[in-house]
Amino acid sequence: MKKKVLLVDQGEFVGGAERFLIDFINSLSPAEIKELDLTLLGGESTEYKKLLTSNLKIKEFYFPSVRGGKLKKILASFNLLRSAKKMQDIIKTEDFTHVYTNTPRTHFVVFLLKKFFNKNIKWSVMWHDFTTPPTLVKQIAQQANVLIANSLPTRNFLRKNIEKTALKKIKIIENGINFSQIPKASEPFVIENILSLGRIDPRKGQLHILEAADLLFERNPNLKFSIVGNAVKNDKFTEDYQKELTIFAKNRNLTNTKFFSAVNNPFEEISKHDLIVFSSIEPETFGRTVVEALALGKMVISFDITGPREILLNFTQYLNNKGVNITADFFLVEVANSMSLAEKLGFLNDNPDLISEITKFSRNFVQENYNLKETKKRLLENFRTS
Repeated sequence: MKKKVLLVDQGEFVGGAERFLIDFINSLSPAEIKELDLTLLGGESTEYKKLLTSNLKIKEFYFPSVRGGKLKKILASFNLLRSAKKMQDIIKTEDFTHVYTNTPRTHFVVFLLKKFFNKNIKWSVMWHDFTTPPTLVKQIAQQANVLIANSLPTRNFLRKNIEKTALKKIKIIENGINFSQIPKASEPFVIENILSLGRIDPRKGQLHILEAADLLFERNPNLKFSIVGNAVKNDKFTEDYQKELTIFAKNRNLTNTKFFSAVNNPFEEISKHDLIVFSSIEPETFGRTVVEALALGKMVISFDITGPREILLNFTQYLNNKGVNITADFFLVEVANSMSLAEKLGFLNDNPDLISEITKFSRNFVQENYNLKETKKRLLENFRTS
């Protein structure tokens, strides 16, 4: 039977999970897209759709929000069930054989679809987050055919929260970098231009970078900070945080800090800077910006959280094997500790010579461990054999 795969991703903004799927799609040849008869269901954001290859068929689809109080969540459940029924109508009409979901909301819709409307459709679940409630993780695992973890921490999360009978469904397919589309590594000679890149969100911790910039304003006046990213449109939680950041910078007169809108080409933005700060204060399944920065030969500092920690621990071991005597503490800072972050940035600003031996190995590390060629190979194999 011919494969016909429906890729489901609401795509209301372009974050790490969205970039994973965009990069996979754009790495495919027209023949590979035709082989699997790929269609994307969703892609709400204009920016998201702009980044996709023109060879892909896209169908618009609305995924109801699940934010709000108890009453709103009850209403959302009915709306999600209606969405599941609409999706089943599309699957039935166009004879899709396989569904892939990329985010928690899309997982929930297809869970309802499998439970109430179509038990036979093959379903691959791509896990990029730790936010799904454990009870729902367990139920999704029962209905899904394949559970794809984007990292070892994600695999451990799944193992902890699903039945033993579902463990055999787990596969690991990590985020990979497309080296054919990024600039050559450019190792920094100084540490002056600091970058924060990603969605504006309290969980992403950008306020701690501003507090560090404030602490370093007089001590290291040559340090310049760029906060690049947007709040999620119509999401009061993130929009209020964006206002909080701008008010803080204005009240503290942080002329060393500038805000910029999200960019479509993160590699181009990273290339302009010397050091990237990953300031998330909650566990992440991966740490895509960390890998992107290392691929470009840039220095990386991260709060000591799951996701980035594992990447930087692996990088530390890689450096040790190359004869570079260093520990992971060189890259990691206590979570949400603005003072420690400032101290680390000030130290590197004063001692840029310490990083040259580190950054010269970083691109090779990413090529060997996080290459899109391997990501593509494993995901294609999943669709061909599942």
